Parts: sequence; C-alpha cells; structure tokens
Amino acid sequence: MPAILLNLPAACDPSEPVLLAISGGRDSVALLHLLREAGFTQLILCHLNHGLRGKESIDDAAFVRRMAKKLGLKCEIETEDVAALAEKRRVSTETAAREARHAFLLRMAEKYDVWVVLLAHHAEDQVETILANLCRGTGLAGLAGIHAVQRLDSGLHLVRPLLQARRSEIDAYLKSKRFKYREDSSNTSPKHRRNRLRHEALPLLNDIFDRDVVPQVLRLGSLAEQDDDALQRQALAFLMAEGRVKEDRSLVITPELLALHPAVSSRVFALWLREAWELPGIEHDVIDAAMGMLAPDGGAKINLPGDRHLRRKAKRMWVE
Repeated sequence: MPAILLNLPAACDPSEPVLLAISGGRDSVALLHLLREAGFTQLILCHLNHGLRGKESIDDAAFVRRMAKKLGLKCEIETEDVAALAEKRRVSTETAAREARHAFLLRMAEKYDVWVVLLAHHAEDQVETILANLCRGTGLAGLAGIHAVQRLDSGLHLVRPLLQARRSEIDAYLKSKRFKYREDSSNTSPKHRRNRLRHEALPLLNDIFDRDVVPQVLRLGSLAEQDDDALQRQALAFLMAEGRVKEDRSLVITPELLALHPAVSSRVFALWLREAWELPGIEHDVIDAAMGMLAPDGGAKINLPGDRHLRRKAKRMWVE
C-alpha cells in the first residue's frame, strides 16, 4: 500500500508539543498513528464531547481517553452542550459546534502554550466544502475551500496534514494496521447536508461524468486559492501605500481607488473594514454597498453590522 504523505509546514517540529484535535473517528485516529510514525512524541490529544449523541458521545470520549493512556500521551476532554449553545446564539448546530471546538482548542493552547493544532480533514472533506460553498454563491475565497494552514484571529494555527489524502487511502491504512476507531452514526444521517453531498451528490457527479471528479474539484480549489491570494496581495499593497489610509483610519477616495478593478477594490474595502476598523460580519452585501458609494450618485451613508455606519464626505470614507 502506498504511504500516506503528511503535508506538514516546517514549523511543525516532531520533537515539540503539538495539539491534536481528535474525535475518535477513523480520520483523526489515522492522523494520530501517522504522526507517531513520523516521530511526533509530544502529542496532546484534545477531544470535545458535543453532547449531541447521548451515550455514543460519552463512549467516544472514553475511547479517546483509553487510547491516550495506552500510548502514554496527554489527553484533554471537555463536554459542551452544543444544542443549547446553538439555541442561545440563534445559529445552526454546525456553527455552534465549530465555535465550541475553537473555544476549547484556544483554552488548550493557552494552558499548554502550544499554538499549533493538527486536524484530520482529508480530500473528500475539501471537495464537499467547495461544493457546498459553490451552491451558496461563494466567491474565490469560498471556492478555495479549507486551507492546509489557517491562522485564526485568536492566534491559533490550524494545520491539516491529510488534506490531499483520499478517504480510501485512510481506510486502507487503518485496515492494514488493524487500528481501532469509533464510528459516528450521525455521518450517515440524511438530515445533514454534508452527508447528502458525500453519499448522494458526489457519487452522482462521478456517474454523470463517468470519472472520479474529486481531483478536478481539488484542482479548482487550488487554482481559486492561488488567484484569491494574488488579488488579496494587490489589495493589501494598495492600502499600505502612503496616503491611502489616514491616521484616523479614514480611506481617501483617490483617482487610483476609483480606477481599481472591482475584483481588487472589493478586497480593498473588505481588508480596510475588517483590519483597520476590526469589524466582524463584513459580507458581500456590505462590500457591494460600500463600493456603490464611490459612484458619482452614490449614497453618503450605509449601515454596517453592530449598529455602525460607513460614511463618505469630501473624498474620504470612515466608520462611525
């Protein structure tokens, strides 16, 4: 069986401590054993029980604890009522679970002063993400899918060493090594959109095109990430030039700004609002409205998230 290659950045030193987010399922268990084979000796296993599957969730946590003890690894396990969290914040269960995981991993990073977290997303996860984003009307950033290395605002670095590995390769590896793992019953439920993409949409696309479409979708993601990065760099270079942003953080409306291609100017506004003003929730509709203010008959004020406003006057724009 061909070896699964881990895509790890140079900063991941096998001799240094690193956090591993582990569910007990096949993907994270495979990553655990692959990392050990690669010489990682100070893995800290981090498991969050979402409380969504009753006894099955409790058994998952117990499985991770036993495995950590057997391998002589540190283990951190916490429980979060994700369903209650989703209701309280009025978000989807998926969003609440992701926020809970990030908060848990941040606590572990602060506890151990270890800011690299390894996650077990693989190629099919990437394809499902790209297809889901496509159907939501995403731009290049969404078509890029999951990043192999992602830095969160909290300072956490999420690293995904298996992002190019196929699910079939992971299954073959686990079978050949006879490693035990937990099966998540929710992975087959048609209630979850991602499961329908995995079990219905992808097989149908393969059948329609009479080929395995995963490599093509992965290539789309790679090209989209490359193009988006180039446009982001242009936008950042524009903002960093002297005189573009004043000390009071206002953006100067110059002929150069007006002449930018919309693909660049939209990113200029996104960066300026998110970075200079630290505004959350800046989506496409806000960016489109901000760009509309540049027109000769554009408005002088638009609403922003958080009861803020973007204003334009005398060839400059600012937030109040």
